[in-house]
Parts: sequence; structure tokens; C-alpha cells
Amino acid sequence: MRSSMVNTASRMLNWRNARSVGVRFFWVFGTATFVVDNVVQCTSVTGGSMEPTLSPLDNTTGQKDYVLWNKWEIESKIRRGDIVLFSLPGRPDDRGTKRVIATEGDTVILDPRRRPKDEASGRDLPESTGWDMYKRRVEIPPGHVWVEGDNWRKTRDSNWYGPISKSLIQGKATAVVWPWDRSGSKPWESFKSKTKVIQGQPREERENEWRVLESMGPNKPV
Repeated sequence: MRSSMVNTASRMLNWRNARSVGVRFFWVFGTATFVVDNVVQCTSVTGGSMEPTLSPLDNTTGQKDYVLWNKWEIESKIRRGDIVLFSLPGRPDDRGTKRVIATEGDTVILDPRRRPKDEASGRDLPESTGWDMYKRRVEIPPGHVWVEGDNWRKTRDSNWYGPISKSLIQGKATAVVWPWDRSGSKPWESFKSKTKVIQGQPREERENEWRVLESMGPNKPV
């Protein structure tokens, strides 16, 4: 009888321990998932489109930069010069890393060197026609940004697929975390894009001005 009670108590204790471990596991897993999906994430930058800013040795030694991305409410925090991680237009499973060149209301003066063409043959592509239709100037619509790779020779960016919706942006670069000798650095801050941009007035400022004018009424001086 006593042995049966001991066995029952032991099973109950084991069940409680297992349940406690399970609860902790799901709590940790859920928290980690939430953080990765909504707060911060670390990913590598591959390819040569962001040379010499990020992963400058990827094509020679295979060494990649690992970047920490801020993912918390970033749509309202995107500025010119930021490096962003985003879903490629029409390819939601693929991601790109590029620099924000212009935001809504800005006008981009297209760089002829960045006109889409076949890298090997130099021939025009379907994207070349789309680029030509811009007639060298693109005004960025509301809720969109213009992104480009720092290496104009090896990038497919807004010159290929146009302005991207801010809803596609998944993260904003905060710092390089690896390799060790670059850890904590922000190499993108020293790079100056040669693409010319005529800066527009941010939507928030335009809306504030309209509110002021409306509050003054039709008979009040501006």
C-alpha cells in the first residue's frame, strides 16, 4: 500500500515537473519567436550589391557581415541613408538588403549607369523599358521608398522594380555584429550615394500645414 502511494506521488511529481518544463519551453520559444518577428533579428548579408559597405569580402573569401536589424515599428522611422531588410517585390520568400535613397515626396534623378541590362552581354532587358519610361525622373509615391545597392555594378534594386512599399520592409540596420573586428560599427554612415535626389516635404509636415490653414478659416490671413 505504502509502495503504491509512493509510486503514485512519484508519477504526479514527474508529471508536474514535465508540465513545468513544457510551460517554460513554450514560454521561451514563444518569446524568442515574438522577438525575432517583431523586435530584433540578426542575419548575414550575401552577394556584392552592398560592397564596399557590407560583406566586402564575400565574393573573394566568403566572409559575410552579420547585421543586427531593428524590427519594432520601423515604417515610421525610415530615413534617407538607412540600410533596410525587405521582402523582394513579387517574391515574398526572398529578401534584399539595400540603402534607402529617397522617401515619399522625393524625386529621384536616375543614374544612367544603373539602367537595367544583362550583365554579361550588355543587352536590354524587360526592366530596361520600364526604366526608360520614367524619363530620368521618379517621384516617390506615398508609403513607398526608393532603394539601391551601394555597388551599382552588381545590384538589382528600385531601378529594376521601382519604388517599394514600406510594408515590405522587415528591418532597419543598427550595427554590424560579426566579424569581430567590425562588431558594433555602422559602415553605411560614411558612404555617400551619388544618386541625386530632390527632397520633397514629408507627409507629416504637409498634413500639419493643412491643419493649421484649416484652423485659421477662410477669412484669416495666412
